[in-house]
Amino acid sequence: MTNKIQENARRIGLVALPVVVSMATAVPAYAAEGDVDITGIMTTAFTGVKNDMLATIAVALPIALAVVGAVMATRFGIKFFRQIAK
Repeated sequence: MTNKIQENARRIGLVALPVVVSMATAVPAYAAEGDVDITGIMTTAFTGVKNDMLATIAVALPIALAVVGAVMATRFGIKFFRQIAK
């Protein structure tokens, strides 16, 4: 995985640079409006992201656990029956 990142570091940098620059220039735009609470805005944004992520996990986790449980039960069942068949 790290080899792929190292091989594509230049491409990643070319994509990441405009994103970082746009993020850095977006914050001073609020300064012209006067009294703006950047901390409050960031807190609200990250709280929204957190809530969305937890909601997604709450929906996906039971499904993922059922699938992983079925796969593990199948693997252990096959191993068990192979040992008995010997």
